[in-house]
Amino acid sequence: MRSRFEPFTLAPQVAQWLGISLIVGLLAGTASAGFLAALEWATDWRESHRWIIALLPAGGFFVGWLYHRYGSSVERGNNQILEEIHDPKRVIPLRMTPLVLLGTVATHFFGGSAGREGTAVQMGGSLADQLTRLFRMRAEQRRILLMAGMSAGFASVFGTPLAGAVFGLEVLAIGKMRYDAIFPCFASAIVADQVTTMWGVGHTHYVISSFPQLTLWGLLAAVAAGVAFGTVGMLFARTTHVVGDRFKALIRYAPLRPAAGGIILALAVAALGSTRYVGLGIPVILEAFDTPLPAWDFAAKLLFTAVTLGAGFKGGEVTPLFFIGATLGSTLSWILPLPTPLLAGMGFVAVFAGASNTPLASTLMAIELFGAQAGVYAGIACVVAYLFSGHAGIYRAQRIGLAKGPGAHGIRPASHATGREPQPAAHPAPVSRVAPATGQAVEEQDADLWVMRLYCRHGARVRGGAWHARLLAPTLATHLAKLAHAAGIRQAVMQPVAGGYLAGDRMFVGNLTEIPSAGLPQCVELVDTKQRLRSFRDANAALLEGVTVTFFRSEADGRDAVLDRAPAAPADGV
Repeated sequence: MRSRFEPFTLAPQVAQWLGISLIVGLLAGTASAGFLAALEWATDWRESHRWIIALLPAGGFFVGWLYHRYGSSVERGNNQILEEIHDPKRVIPLRMTPLVLLGTVATHFFGGSAGREGTAVQMGGSLADQLTRLFRMRAEQRRILLMAGMSAGFASVFGTPLAGAVFGLEVLAIGKMRYDAIFPCFASAIVADQVTTMWGVGHTHYVISSFPQLTLWGLLAAVAAGVAFGTVGMLFARTTHVVGDRFKALIRYAPLRPAAGGIILALAVAALGSTRYVGLGIPVILEAFDTPLPAWDFAAKLLFTAVTLGAGFKGGEVTPLFFIGATLGSTLSWILPLPTPLLAGMGFVAVFAGASNTPLASTLMAIELFGAQAGVYAGIACVVAYLFSGHAGIYRAQRIGLAKGPGAHGIRPASHATGREPQPAAHPAPVSRVAPATGQAVEEQDADLWVMRLYCRHGARVRGGAWHARLLAPTLATHLAKLAHAAGIRQAVMQPVAGGYLAGDRMFVGNLTEIPSAGLPQCVELVDTKQRLRSFRDANAALLEGVTVTFFRSEADGRDAVLDRAPAAPADGV
């Protein structure tokens, strides 16, 4: 039975977190103010001395060397903070703050295409985490502290305290939010935003002058726009990851990756004769609210940003996503019956919602930036974009709390408490297959199951085709898992490997970076009958050239495994 005085017993806890939130907000707000001032200086200097972009390869090497020499313990960035919230292990080193600040300012100074959210979130999280030892916090308290730091950083860098607060709660796991941190996240976000403003640092204002009356056609247009926004958000996330994987696979020495990316970007700027797609791109975003823009604007910014971040420059993804979304929305105004400023504003937040899987925070951001009248249209666009963006977003450490729909086959939810995938039941329900000869469903109750493991390098990709096809080719492990699914193989698992070596290779030890080393071994484990596994191997013999293949019988509890038996009915009262 709950006490009628329960609200009063919470007062000490609320007071404690209020005090901690004030400190977190002060630290994050001050850091964001300094960062925004430095970013403005770097942008102004670059635009008045555009020759500096020719030195982008040198700037890239500097950023890469800086992290290679001093930042190996913090190079996972936003993903490192998310991982520590999911599985607290050790306090994030304070060096994350100056390194990401210097790396991001250098990226913008020399002409890279990046944002600022990642930097602010990392500064807020790492500064907040320093309070862990000071206040002797337990693991669960530390999780809340890190979430509050993320919210404070996000809110202060964009001037959106409500969106920042919900972002810290929503970004951890797709489809689930943690309400135990709601008060610290809101308090820290509000304080951080106010502190940044008190330092005299302002934010860009975006104006939507008029809003159409809600109609059926207008709502359908918002849904159609949301589909486009979500698809492009998914494309951005996947392209950035693919480009990063390719740089990892082709260039082993880390500082040379951003240097090579800098060469590509500098040549692209020289070829275009414009700096339209470098830096934050705020002038183009403002232009998107005034007039319909061509389709290549959002595509060019997507590619510039993917190369910048994939190569190893530092900065966030969110402001480029604002650029991509606003310009895409502006382009859609050519064909959809909604005003250009409204579609630009919808795209501004909805592409971010799809790429980050945070539709609620993105909707609140639209209300804070554009006014309450934008809420319905922006909310529809954000929700639809979220649904159409898949489960792989810009944050690889983001977990799946609840799959987005019944069609998300193979997606398993994480537990509410830890975010980890739940363990399978001891005796899963029977699995039926369709017999090829009769078309009848046949239960395989006592199938003799075997395991086939395929070992390749993490960076190995599907070979063959033209050069542009090879550049965007999927990883071999992912391709094999998809082939297994298409062939009806009962189970396929891509197992993460922290270290090891393949025959003839040197030893690799993973450092849990955002993008694992291309040389790390990768294991794809398939489970089915021996005959079906051998048929799969024979059918894909050319693809498996150079891949180590092992077979063994599946066992459980010392006997042959039977995965298809139904569980016994529980006794009454149990």
